[in-house]
Amino acid sequence: SNFKMDPNLILKKAPPLHQAWLAHEEAFNLLAAKPVITDPNVSQKLYSETCKAVNAELLADRDKYLTEHIATLEMKLEPNPGSANAHSIPIRKYFPISSSPVTKNIVVYFHGGGLYVGDLDSEDLTCRRICKALNCTVYSSSYRKMPQFTADDALSDALCTFKEVASHKKEGKLVVIGSSSGGQLAGQISQHYRTLKSDLIDGVLLRGPVTCNSTEGGKYLPDRFKDVHTSMSKAFHTSLLSGAALNNENRTTTVLPLEADDLSGMPRHWIQVSTNDIYYSDGVCYAEALREAGVEVNLDVVEGWPHTFWLKAPYLERAVQAESDMIEGLRQLLECDVQKVKVVQAEEKLMSVLSDRL
Repeated sequence: SNFKMDPNLILKKAPPLHQAWLAHEEAFNLLAAKPVITDPNVSQKLYSETCKAVNAELLADRDKYLTEHIATLEMKLEPNPGSANAHSIPIRKYFPISSSPVTKNIVVYFHGGGLYVGDLDSEDLTCRRICKALNCTVYSSSYRKMPQFTADDALSDALCTFKEVASHKKEGKLVVIGSSSGGQLAGQISQHYRTLKSDLIDGVLLRGPVTCNSTEGGKYLPDRFKDVHTSMSKAFHTSLLSGAALNNENRTTTVLPLEADDLSGMPRHWIQVSTNDIYYSDGVCYAEALREAGVEVNLDVVEGWPHTFWLKAPYLERAVQAESDMIEGLRQLLECDVQKVKVVQAEEKLMSVLSDRL
């Protein structure tokens, strides 16, 4: 492969899982065989109820502050009213209600779940945290799920939501966020707007993103990534994720983020990956591809933890840290352009040197 990637980021095997995660697995009996649910409606409902229960518990206790000075509004977007394809897209708007001035910044958030499960409640705590910490408006969007619908339907809904929300952008910044399969959608949206030569998006934040189809021994990977995408092996399986959500049968017809020919001119990125995750290489390869194209990328590597663990074990200290790191990454993306800051700092330094001489 002629692709130059930081060798430290290419993991031949997963490192040992962190002791705190192993203890969590044992406490919650996560390694026991799970009943196989074949009805997608049942698995979607179960996933939703589990997330709601965890949220309710935390919002009543440790994270009670996330209910204070934040208002939410449930909305529905109707993309094709009156047509055979008519349906509604659920969106939840989070906005600060405080005495301090609210920023004009907007965050558009897409939840994960392999495009099979997940809804507005799955990542409610994260959306609240963003709204609270950064005093901005967050629009969390759901989308049609597989297998009842296709991956293209999910992407179509995500694009529809993004277009609607982006039309309300005033002078603030706009950042798109996605975790796991939501990261795939966020990546595809950001590329779509890049091809439109639009500077609508100021930053992209991806957490454990799905960016390619690396199943079947990586035969569908772009050639330059074949040697460096190593995490789809059994060594990276965990109780949280032990099989690929995306394959050639259920993927979007639109190119996946890592398949893009040209990433130049993309907005700044902040990407968080976990080493014990079959999608570790998806995030790392995408970060490196962006860097190679001259895009500013910050990569946050969480060692010894599985795929999106902060959602499944939000009580753990490392999960809290991962959320906190994400908030800081988002803060960087929402702040003014880093290059401009550096130039200003350099000018200030020069002025102080000159004034000292005077």
